Amino acid sequence: MTQPIRQTISYIKNILAIYAIDPKNKLGQNFLIDLNTLDLVIAAGNLSKQDAVLEIGPGTGTLTHNLVEQAGYVLSVEIDSRFEPILKELVPSESPFELHMGDFLASKNRLDTQVLDKLKAGAEKYGCTQFKLVANLPYSIATPAIINLLMSDIPFERLVGMVQFETAEKIAAKPNTDPYSAMSVLIQSLAECRILRRVPPTVFHPKPKVDSAILEIIPNPDKRAHLCNHLSTADSPMGGPNRFRIFLRDLFLHRRKSLRQALAKMPMGTTILKPLLDKLLITQQLTPEIRADQLDAHQLLTLAKGWWQIKDCVDPIKGFIEDSLLDEA
Repeated sequence: MTQPIRQTISYIKNILAIYAIDPKNKLGQNFLIDLNTLDLVIAAGNLSKQDAVLEIGPGTGTLTHNLVEQAGYVLSVEIDSRFEPILKELVPSESPFELHMGDFLASKNRLDTQVLDKLKAGAEKYGCTQFKLVANLPYSIATPAIINLLMSDIPFERLVGMVQFETAEKIAAKPNTDPYSAMSVLIQSLAECRILRRVPPTVFHPKPKVDSAILEIIPNPDKRAHLCNHLSTADSPMGGPNRFRIFLRDLFLHRRKSLRQALAKMPMGTTILKPLLDKLLITQQLTPEIRADQLDAHQLLTLAKGWWQIKDCVDPIKGFIEDSLLDEA
């Protein structure tokens, strides 16, 4: 294996010029040029030859060659075909490396199954026992990428990503703070999260207009099992995370309203009578005036369990009444 290329600003400017590539802002093409920051990202990955690593948005390959040097297998996913010849030339053909050209996401809430299948197959081929994400994530897909990977059936050991600082703040946010959101709760209900370093625009070329952060997410199997135990059903034993995702999404649409008002306004809650909501809040020992963004992940998960129990009972009754009315008509 050749020594990893240290992609300084002069190197990246030169290679972009050679291939006549003008970076696209809408694709988040800001390439890491600070070697100290690069080393921090690699170190946070805690890589070994047991690791199958997913990289999203390799671009010029700033991280790629370093990942291939230290991991057992690397799958890099790049949407922009202009970078394909750069990446293929960068990594020796005999390396445990695969380049997937295409979009990582099939839709906002769904991963491209080809990518996951390739990652699993590569791990098996090279005898890797752990899965990791290490990437300078394009800003536009960072959030759906992280959430969907956490909710996938692949047991990632860790996710290390360079993301927009505002995104990192939201993911790691605590209750009663402005960044706290449905995303904060969902991710923290599945993993441990921390911001390792805030980094300025000067570590990239071209410079983005905002600060970024190195974010570390360590999935927690016990948290996931706890969530599934609370919200899964006999029909959908692995549906707990998705049920919680839907509940949080709809609840936090009204995060500034009282909890009672927010629950009553949820799209999937219009059939639930307000006395049932009042009983739910009393059972959960929550005052009606409290807001969703004042509750921690455990409180919200317990609330979601009670909510779905009511809804699962109300929907069949409502359906029976509607069918009866149709029969009478």
